[in-house]
Parts: sequence; structure tokens; C-alpha cells
Amino acid sequence: MTQMSTCHGATALPMPLGARLRRRAQHGLRVLATLLLQLVLLLAGREALAQSSKDLAQQRALQKKLNDAALMILAGHQGTTYFTMARDIAAALAGSDDIRLIAMDAAGGTESLRDLLFLRGVDLALVPANVLVDANTSATFGPGLPQRLTYITHLYGEEVHFVVGSAVRSLEQLRGRKIAVAPEDGNAEFTVRDMLRRLKVEAEVIRVAAPDAIDDVRSGEIAALVLTGGKPLRFVAGLPKDGSLRLLALPFAPALGDGYSPSAFRSDDYPALIPAGETIDTISVSAVLVAKNTKLDDSYRRIARFVPAFFGGLSELAGPQRHPKWREVNLAAPLAGWSRFSAAEEWLAQAKQEQSASVQRSFEAFLSMIRGPGAPPLSPSQRKELFEDFVKWTRKSIATPNQPERP
Repeated sequence: MTQMSTCHGATALPMPLGARLRRRAQHGLRVLATLLLQLVLLLAGREALAQSSKDLAQQRALQKKLNDAALMILAGHQGTTYFTMARDIAAALAGSDDIRLIAMDAAGGTESLRDLLFLRGVDLALVPANVLVDANTSATFGPGLPQRLTYITHLYGEEVHFVVGSAVRSLEQLRGRKIAVAPEDGNAEFTVRDMLRRLKVEAEVIRVAAPDAIDDVRSGEIAALVLTGGKPLRFVAGLPKDGSLRLLALPFAPALGDGYSPSAFRSDDYPALIPAGETIDTISVSAVLVAKNTKLDDSYRRIARFVPAFFGGLSELAGPQRHPKWREVNLAAPLAGWSRFSAAEEWLAQAKQEQSASVQRSFEAFLSMIRGPGAPPLSPSQRKELFEDFVKWTRKSIATPNQPERP
């Protein structure tokens, strides 16, 4: 006889077999559902982790691609000619997926050179030639600067504009007076101070916005406003033709030394300030594209890709929609005492070789046309003389129409 268990005096009746089976089945289903849920969550987690790893890998690949393509160039503050120049170069490269030029604000003058030498992440800088000469001579940033820097190319020369009142006729009349420069244009400020020092003219250089300075120049409170940039400058071209303002003549002086070149303003540059047919002597300073002289680092490789793309894109910059100064760029012009970036040197050598081969082919076709079949062979001296004449004729025939040589 089975003994009954008791609890608090009550007798517990045994659970029917069917109920026990149902409970066990329900418990089993709950366990199975829990296991399935855990499996689903595990698989979802693994899939999310895999997707996250894939996304991270794609982001890292994009980061590498962007950094490999991007070059940082020190230009100038917005509104300066160097800033515009850097933006023009960037626009010429805009169609390339492998090269992207990013213009950075820069104070200009020696500060741009300092930042190129010492700041992290800077690949290139636009630096005036007179700044390079001064920093090398004075060892402002240490000795051996030509060995620490390399240049890509000269760009165009930027003229020095001394806007003065009608009574000022010479630089000597500025002695002891105030000379204004735009607050954000470090290149102009350096050039004014350097020129005055070299020419031994004592004057006070102050920073005043160009529109404000003009009224003071007209009244005589300020002796001159100095601007630098490729002629014609829009601000200067917009000055009134009332005789109250003029451009001061600046004949080239040997005391200026390297870094400066003679130039001139013509009446078609500034018809409101210069009578038709007249010229005014001035000084120009070349903008130089420079880089640190490093080898086989990431910056070096980026610049090596940049050079052929930039040189090849100069034809776009020389178009009518850009500043006319771009048509004056001479890539082959050397910078005495400084070494050229190797990729630039190689590109120029290759271009010269291709040009020579093209001229030679054209010359042979020219000879065949003018001499005809069966003509007696030319002597070496005759051939040389004809070739030189042909080269001169070719250069003259492809010169830009209506663009005379300008100092």
C-alpha cells in the first residue's frame, strides 16, 4: 500500500500522468525557444560584427586613399594673390582622383617659409623669391637652407605697386613718412620693409585696409599704399581717373640684389592712372613653388605625382578665364643656387627631348616640301643655318597673338 505524503496536515494527490507530460513538453519548448533565441542573437551579433569590420576596413581604405591624394599648400589669406594662385592650381587638378591640392591660410612673408620648414603635414608653399634670398643670407631659420629646400618652379612675377598722391614723385619723398600695407598680406609687408632697408629709406610701415588707406593717401596723411600682385590688380584698376592718385616709378637699383627683377606698368594695365603710350618702371618679385628637400617619404611621393599633373595642366591655367599672368610662366627658368625637385627636373628633360624630336620631324618635312625630290644634299653648315632659321620662324609663328613682350 502506497504511503501518502502530507503537508500541513493536507494530503497531496499525485499529478496525473498527462498533466506531467504536458508540463515537461512546455518546459522543453521554453528551453528550446531560449536556445534558438540565443543562437539567433549570436548569429546576428556575428553578422553585425562582420559588417562593422567590413565598414571599418572600407573607412580605413578611404582614409588612406584621401591622405595619399591630398597635398597641403601654404598659400595666403583669402583675398591675397597667393591665395588665388593656389586655388587656380587646385582647380587645374580637379579632374584627377589621385591628386587633390588643399590650400591653407598662411601669413605670407617669412612666416610661410617658417611653417613649411617646421609644421607637420605641409607639403608645398608659395614663397616670394626675395624671402628665400633673405632667409638664406641671414640664416633666419638656420644654415644650409638651399640644401633643406627644393623648388618645383618659378611661377609668375608680381609687381610692386606704390600708390601715392599726385605730389609724390620719388621714393626719397617717402622718407620719415607712413607707408600702408594690407593687414593680411605678409608678402607685401615683407617686400616693403626689405626694399626700404636695402635702399636705405627710413619710413614707418603700418597696416591699413586698402580702401581706408586710399583716402589717407589722397589727403597726404599716409604717403603711400603698397600692394603686390600680378598686374593688373583689380583694386588699382578701379581707382578714379581724377589725378589725385598715381603709381610711383621704381627704377631697378643694384642695391636690391637677387630676388627682385625690373618690370613696368603700361597704359593698358592701368588706363586711369597712366596716359596712353606711357610706361612706369617698377619692381617685380617672383612667386616660387617650394617643398622640403626630403626623399622617399609620403610627402615626397605625393609631390612626385603632383608635378607632372600640374605641369601638364598649365595649358588650362593659361586660358582666357584665368589671370593673364599665368601665360608668363616659364617652367624651365632656373632658381640660381637652389636645387629643383627631381620629378620636376625629369619632366622638363623629357619635355625638352620630345620637343626637340618634334621640331626635328617638322624640319625634315619642311625641307622635303621646299626642296623637292632629287635636290642635292645640303652641307652640314647649310643644314645648321636652315635649321636655326626654321626654329626662329616656328617660335615667332606660334607666339600668342596681340601679346607683345613685356618687361
